[in-house]
Amino acid sequence: MFYLNYCYILFVYSFCAGIFTVFIYLHQTADILSAWLLRDFEQPLNLSYDYIVVGAGTAGSLVAARLAEDADVSVLVLEAGGAPSPLFDIPLAAPMLQLTPYDWQYKTEPQSGACFGLNDKVSPWPRGKILGGSGRLNYMVYLRGHRNDYDTWPSDENEHWSYNEVLRYFKKSEKQYGRFKKNTNSHGTAGVMPVSDLLIRSEFSAAVVSAGEELGYGRVDLNSGNATGFMEVQTMTRNGSRFSTDQLLSARNNIRVLTHAHVMRVLLKKGYEAKGVEYWRGGGSHIVKAKKGVILSAGTVATPQILMLSGIGPKKHIQSHKIKSVNNLPVGDNLLDHVTTGLDIITLNSSSPIWHTTMTNPMYALDYFLNSNGPFTSPGCESAALIKTSLAKAADPPDIQIMSFPAGLSTDAGVVLRRAMGFNQLLWKKYFSNLVGKSVGSLLVALLHPKSKGTIRLRSSNPFDPPVINPNYLKHPDDLLTLSKGMEFIDKLIKTKAMRKVNGELNEQPLPGCESFQFATISYWACYVRHMTLTAYHPVGTSKMGLKNDPTAVVDTTLRVRNTNRLFVVDASVMPTLTSGNINSVVLMIAEKAADIIKRIWYLQQAHCHITDILLSPKYSHVIS
Repeated sequence: MFYLNYCYILFVYSFCAGIFTVFIYLHQTADILSAWLLRDFEQPLNLSYDYIVVGAGTAGSLVAARLAEDADVSVLVLEAGGAPSPLFDIPLAAPMLQLTPYDWQYKTEPQSGACFGLNDKVSPWPRGKILGGSGRLNYMVYLRGHRNDYDTWPSDENEHWSYNEVLRYFKKSEKQYGRFKKNTNSHGTAGVMPVSDLLIRSEFSAAVVSAGEELGYGRVDLNSGNATGFMEVQTMTRNGSRFSTDQLLSARNNIRVLTHAHVMRVLLKKGYEAKGVEYWRGGGSHIVKAKKGVILSAGTVATPQILMLSGIGPKKHIQSHKIKSVNNLPVGDNLLDHVTTGLDIITLNSSSPIWHTTMTNPMYALDYFLNSNGPFTSPGCESAALIKTSLAKAADPPDIQIMSFPAGLSTDAGVVLRRAMGFNQLLWKKYFSNLVGKSVGSLLVALLHPKSKGTIRLRSSNPFDPPVINPNYLKHPDDLLTLSKGMEFIDKLIKTKAMRKVNGELNEQPLPGCESFQFATISYWACYVRHMTLTAYHPVGTSKMGLKNDPTAVVDTTLRVRNTNRLFVVDASVMPTLTSGNINSVVLMIAEKAADIIKRIWYLQQAHCHITDILLSPKYSHVIS
């Protein structure tokens, strides 16, 4: 009976995923063909624009839209990927966009002390290659982090990045539709990004939050600044559908968006002033100039790659690829990522909106398309928690995040998630496949503030070669210990009365490779973490923001690349540290603040030039003589 059920579920998910994949490739083909066939009818590209924004992801799209609020300003947005389909906005479809043409499909280098359960010890790193960037591939959770995260960020006479300063930019970007919209001290109601309550949730989600209360943690608003505790998540959705900032670009006539435009390098005058970019499109390279500035918003992986291809980065490394070094900076260092673990950690008897019957019931599809409701609106993650383990100090922000999913790797019989996450055959066969057809849940434990740091490096001088990504997962022993402590907390959480009400039980199958350790001991969990080491899709830090005297910094507090002019970085790569939670809302905040900074810098430069012109005029020659 198990085998028949397994085969049925495998068929259902294979069929649905196959249909969606065929649609993705048909859409991509139509998108490329239309761009090629209509190239002669496109509005001619200007020789120059005021601003060039590289990357139409969360940050790039928003900063472009804000700069274009001045009708006299022209903005060109260059995106390497294509345009999305409305079907990509279905929240439940998020995992199916990975390993498609709309994903850069990056992979890390083999990890020496982690990822033992993944193929070749390599972690897949999905990044969005599409209008909207990784904001179209993520799980849409809105979490800002803890106020203490930002109070360690650099501030100087030019800019302040403390929590009290950035809060207004969080509020500026937010349009709160949910249960916190009356709390205007913490939330915004007039921003660009809709933030909504879940339209559908499982019994498991409610049980997890109740279990947290049972252990002494409050049911709180984790976006209030200083909270630890549990909450049902809010998501960046509107009327049940994903919202991404690329939707802002079509609203302004002074923004030109060019898709399938792969930026190869920034053009620098005397290695100092950004004058434009060179990009590849339609089988050839092109050059376009910027009059006011170039803004790199290509993300934590691609932004350092473009900088290094432009001669900005570690001198010896750049020269080893026969690239002229013009600015010796630690580009690509300080790579940080939230490591997570805990898939299929609990078995249940509760219902889930993510089940094979969901995929085959046409009424659910109709409910989504006609009423913007139903299981298709589920983002997967339903509740979140920020907690402190015994390793955290009193003044520290939370060191562990917990994300609950009423499903797991086994839910789709290995059709989508196993391939996307890169699990090897041994772990699938001996651990996950036995759970196919059973109701499972995942309590993902994420390490919020890793001490292990990695690097991004060029593979070659060819801009089309993927960079070398080495996150150095679990290199620092404290990271392994903190995650192991987090798994001990999950064990306690599952044993609460609230979890017993949904028949929640810890999955006591020993993980292959960890059989020699006594189950549920700290040593067992350490082995478990080393095998089931997963990215939470939150890489940051490779163009680190810092003060003038910080030798590890790439950009200053105004997000301008050091030792350059008119070259800015606006994306997650500028984050000096990871925040306590998902990072998309943080990237929104950075983009909002960056737009104000860039506007002000240009205004001050113009004012300075105007005053200089006046002083140099004959009328005031006696003043400076």
